[in-house]
Amino acid sequence: MIKKFLAVIVITSLSISCAKKITVPLTAEVNVVNEDAHKTIELRSVGFGNNIDEATYDSEKKAFEILFFRGIPNTHIENPLIGANENEILSKHPSYFKSFFESRYKSFIMSIYQSSPTQKNNGVTSVVNDIKINTMALKRDLETNNIIRKFGF
Repeated sequence: MIKKFLAVIVITSLSISCAKKITVPLTAEVNVVNEDAHKTIELRSVGFGNNIDEATYDSEKKAFEILFFRGIPNTHIENPLIGANENEILSKHPSYFKSFFESRYKSFIMSIYQSSPTQKNNGVTSVVNDIKINTMALKRDLETNNIIRKFGF
C-alpha cells in the first residue's frame, strides 16, 4: 500500500515538473496614442499571456503600472502618478493594489479595443490594445485612498 502511494506521488511529481511552462516576457511596451489635457490619456499597450484573456489583462495592467511608477514623457503624466519606490509603495499598500488590479482598475478604463491582430508565438499569445484611461478620476482615487497627497507627490 505504501509503495503504491509513493509510486503515485513520484509519477505525479514527475508529470508536474515536466509540464510545459510558458514564460511571459517582461516588457513595458506602452505608447501614447492620444491625450486630453489632464483628463484622459489613450495608451497603446502590448500584453502577453497563455491565452487572449491573460494577454489582455497583462496589457491593461502594464498601462496602469507605467502611469503609476514610470510616467510617460511628453504628456501631462511625464512624472509618475505615485512616483516613489515601486516595491516600497506596493508593500506599504498591498490591499489597495490587490483590489485595484483584481477588479477596480476597469472602472478607470473608458474604452479599450484591440488595435492589431492577436499573435501566437511558441505558445505565448500577444495582443496590442488601445486603452483610454480617465486619469483625473484615477488621481482622485489615489488621493482618496492616501496613496498620494492631495496636491501631487
